[in-house]
Amino acid sequence: MKKFLSLFLCLTCVLTLVACGKKVAPITLPQTDEITSIDITFGENTVSYSDKTWISEIIADISSSEPTKKESVQDYPQVESYIKIDFQFETGTSTIFAYEDSGKYYIEQPYQGIYKIDSQLFERFIRN
Repeated sequence: MKKFLSLFLCLTCVLTLVACGKKVAPITLPQTDEITSIDITFGENTVSYSDKTWISEIIADISSSEPTKKESVQDYPQVESYIKIDFQFETGTSTIFAYEDSGKYYIEQPYQGIYKIDSQLFERFIRN
């Protein structure tokens, strides 16, 4: 009986810790109609896109990114090479970053979160 009670208590503790874990929110993106253009910078090259169809496709692709448990705690990703993606609005700019790390691809929204993307979206940013 003591073994059963001990096992039950251990299982209850583990389930409590898992249930109380931090929930990861999906990426927060602007509405397509609010964006006047998207500027993509990779290295020294910057390309600006203002085509609403292209912008809509990119927003849809980024929206399908999967949240990770990694936290974004700085203004820029902590990797050697990244792609800077600036959403331009009438009144300002919002920036996210795309990068590869250990064979996986990510979008980082500073101070909001890090999200996993597929290699095809990453390649699309490079081919800008």
